[in-house]
Amino acid sequence: MIPVRLEVKNFLAYRSPDPIYFEGIHLACLIGENGAGKSSLLDAITWALWGRARAKRDDDLVHLGQSEMFVQLDFE
Repeated sequence: MIPVRLEVKNFLAYRSPDPIYFEGIHLACLIGENGAGKSSLLDAITWALWGRARAKRDDDLVHLGQSEMFVQLDFE
């Protein structure tokens, strides 16, 4: 299985960003300032695959002030 697209809404640092398309990416490096959301992307992937992330409860994954979240990871 090859990941093709990641979509998140109200997940940790992200409210409603554009989906991430993995097509054509063979090696990636996540860089950015502290708190920019690098780990949140990895948490979204692990939560979509295994239903677990670094937070103790799923409620802790919901963006502050929101009541629900959404993560979709599409594969080819």
